[in-house]
Amino acid sequence: MSAQPSRTLPSSRNAGRVLIAAAAVATTALLGPQVLSTVDVALFAAQPLVVQLHILAALGTVALGGLIFSMRKGRTFHRTAGWIWVVLMATTAVSSLFIVGLNGDFWSVIHLLSGWVLIILPIGVWAARKHRVDVHRKTMTGIFVGGSLVAGAFTFLPGRLMWQLVFG
Repeated sequence: MSAQPSRTLPSSRNAGRVLIAAAAVATTALLGPQVLSTVDVALFAAQPLVVQLHILAALGTVALGGLIFSMRKGRTFHRTAGWIWVVLMATTAVSSLFIVGLNGDFWSVIHLLSGWVLIILPIGVWAARKHRVDVHRKTMTGIFVGGSLVAGAFTFLPGRLMWQLVFG
C-alpha cells in the first residue's frame, strides 16, 4: 500500500473564495450604486496629480491585496499579482511623501508609515525570492493590514478628503 500524497481538499480551498465572492456581490448590490453615484468625481479631478495617483494606487493595493489573500499562494498568479501589488504599494508610499497638509507644509506622523513601508517592502520581496515564506508572509501581511487597511480606514474620517469624495 503506497502512501497517498497530502492535498488540500477542494472545498476548504474554495470556501474562502466563495465567501469573498459572496461578500463582494452583497456589498456591490447593497452599496455599489449608492457609493458610486455619490463619489464626487469633480472633487477628485480637482486634486493635484500626486493625490490622484496616491488614491488610485492605494485603492489598487486594497483590492489586489484582498484578492491575493483569497487565492492560493506560490502559483503564477500569486507571483504576478504580488509584483503588481509591490509596485502599487511603493507608488502609494512614495507619492504620500509629496502630500502634506495635516501638519502645515511639513510631514506628519503618518509619513513614518510611508518610510517604514519603503524599508520593509524590499525585505518582503527578498524573503520571497529566498523562499523564506514565514518572513515574506509576516512582512507582506503587516504592510497590507497596517499600510493599506488601517491607514486607509483613517482616510475615511469625517473631514478628510476620502470622506468628502465618497460621502460629500
